[in-house]
Amino acid sequence: MKSIKLIAAAVAVSASTSSFADPMLIQEWSFINEAGFLSFEATEMPAGATNTPTFSGNSADGNPSILSTGGLPDTLCWGDAINWNQSCLGINSQVTNNTTQSWDANGNLVDINGGEAQGNVQTVEIDADYSDAFKQATALRHDNFPITGQFLDKVIIKDGIRLTAELPIGVQVDAPELNFLIDFWETPNNGLDADGSCPFGPAARTPGSVNASGCSDLFELVGIEGSEGGLNVIGGGADYIDFSVKFKVSGVDASLYHRDYELITRLSGLDVAFDGMGFATRENGVNILNAQFAVRAIDAPEPSTLAIFAASLLSLAGFSRRKAK
Repeated sequence: MKSIKLIAAAVAVSASTSSFADPMLIQEWSFINEAGFLSFEATEMPAGATNTPTFSGNSADGNPSILSTGGLPDTLCWGDAINWNQSCLGINSQVTNNTTQSWDANGNLVDINGGEAQGNVQTVEIDADYSDAFKQATALRHDNFPITGQFLDKVIIKDGIRLTAELPIGVQVDAPELNFLIDFWETPNNGLDADGSCPFGPAARTPGSVNASGCSDLFELVGIEGSEGGLNVIGGGADYIDFSVKFKVSGVDASLYHRDYELITRLSGLDVAFDGMGFATRENGVNILNAQFAVRAIDAPEPSTLAIFAASLLSLAGFSRRKAK
């Protein structure tokens, strides 16, 4: 009888444990997003080419860097700088909650919030739609022109986001810092064969297409380092890709504040290639790959019912011993 009473009490304790109010979500964050070029590889074609790609600029833009490496170059150019327009990749870094402008599709700086600061990012509830919660992040610009000399082959972009909670005050999180390995395809403008076929889209010089000025160049995302839980592609379309990475907030009382979240990034503005893992950029012009991000809460791992039950039994056993004494 005593054992039955003990088990019944344990069940009651277990039920009451599971009925506690859920911890509060951290609702609002100020942020800094910074990205730069970590390294690159160039082809050795044509033979004897000496005008190798060059770095310039600084991702911190005169501010303290949030990257583990410190500030990185934010511009990479290649091709003949004297007789031709060079092709370049550029990143508009840093971007914060106080940012007022970003590049449009033509590479012009435009207001993103009527000229006012874009404001803090608001946390999205667990499993809720995040499409209206995006804030502007760093964008990638490709000035794409026919080139001579060495071609860009591969490039690594390092990207980091620092979040600072409005409440509880002083809680700061560095989301997983990601290294994006990109395989760059400098394609023949007139096509691969006599029929003008291109690696992506219709034949070269097809009016109104991505290949209207020649075969579009391509960049393929071939590797990502830095996400412990892996990169999760959660959506996409003809001109955008959504992916998420998980992060946990430390330094807060887990009984008061929810600690598990995901950072959702949307890359958009260019034609999606490589089955959703790359983009095509038009020749003879400026191409902008826009980036936005949102924060969404995710379910926290919960102890199993058996684990709670066992903990309850141990608690009651200790109580019984104390009572006996």
